[in-house]
Amino acid sequence: MPDPSENWGVTMLKLNRELDKEKVLGTLNHNRIYVFLVIVVILMSIGAPGFMRSSNITPMLKTSLLPILVGIGFSYVMIGGNFDLSVGAMINVGALMVMGEFNRFYAIFGGEPAGAGAVVGAWIIAFLIALAAGSFFGLINGLLVAKGKVHSFIVTIGMLTTLSGFVYTYSKGNTISANSYLLVDIIEKPLLRVPYLEFFTMRSIITILVLVFFELLLVKTSWGRGLFMVGSNKEAAWQAGIDMERKLIWTFVISGFTAALGGILFATSMNAAVPNYGERGINPLMLVLASTIIGGTVMTGGSGSVVKTAVAVITIQAIFNGLIGMGLGFDTQVLAAGVLLGSVVLYEAYVLYKQSLRKGERPAMLPEAEELRHKHRA
Repeated sequence: MPDPSENWGVTMLKLNRELDKEKVLGTLNHNRIYVFLVIVVILMSIGAPGFMRSSNITPMLKTSLLPILVGIGFSYVMIGGNFDLSVGAMINVGALMVMGEFNRFYAIFGGEPAGAGAVVGAWIIAFLIALAAGSFFGLINGLLVAKGKVHSFIVTIGMLTTLSGFVYTYSKGNTISANSYLLVDIIEKPLLRVPYLEFFTMRSIITILVLVFFELLLVKTSWGRGLFMVGSNKEAAWQAGIDMERKLIWTFVISGFTAALGGILFATSMNAAVPNYGERGINPLMLVLASTIIGGTVMTGGSGSVVKTAVAVITIQAIFNGLIGMGLGFDTQVLAAGVLLGSVVLYEAYVLYKQSLRKGERPAMLPEAEELRHKHRA
């Protein structure tokens, strides 16, 4: 008959090894996007000549600014346990309205003869109107999801269709260009004429400040902790007295705001906006969705980080950029994006499956359970 104490010691040793292994794997999984970024940069530096040059890195980072802003709000919505599939249309709303409203108020204020005052005043009003529009449409999404109890997938697909019609009606299907080049000269001017630091413009500084603000709101405030609770355990959130409906509404408002802001800054940097941005090539929704999941935001809600989403955006852009440097065509980029998104979704599904297997598991009881099994066999 085996010695129970010996079996217990072996079991504890195995348990400790398993826990250490799970801890290491958990840490790697939690920080997987940083590991992934380092691997991608190394591979692209080897395979794509000139990948690490300032003339390549700076444009690549600037290309990441729009999806980073959109990913902030999208991450908030996903952390709350929902999806916002209308962000692509929200980008177009912000971009077209800031251009259109600028031209309208610039003319009202007197146009070019009125000088810089007319330009500044028109841009301020146009920014406020475009941001208010994005926030308003986000509010509608939030009310329908939180108050109307309609699934976010259905609501935001409907909003996507509605806003697509709105932007074509607003622009009459045409590109809208601003009647002044003053802002684009300011917003895209490098603050430092130094290699690699040329990335820092007014647009990139605004993006970084918005990113830091919403990351701090998420991880350093009771509001953010409450959102994590709503996404992970609605019953516990209800028992804690959290107004879940209000929090979910705010996530959609933030998503509409950041998507519109991304469109505004992108349009002002180009001094023009089109009604069909994202309809050709890699859809910004797909890029943001992949980045959010790769960055660690769980599809079922309750976990995520806007900074990691931003790092994931840069990682994916690095892959696309490196493929171009290798001489591969645009079709290869689209294929890579699809494979990447599919792999991430499958991986996330596997992680959720493993979590479901461990539900109700109490590690402290495992040694006793193992000991009982040995006694039963004896």
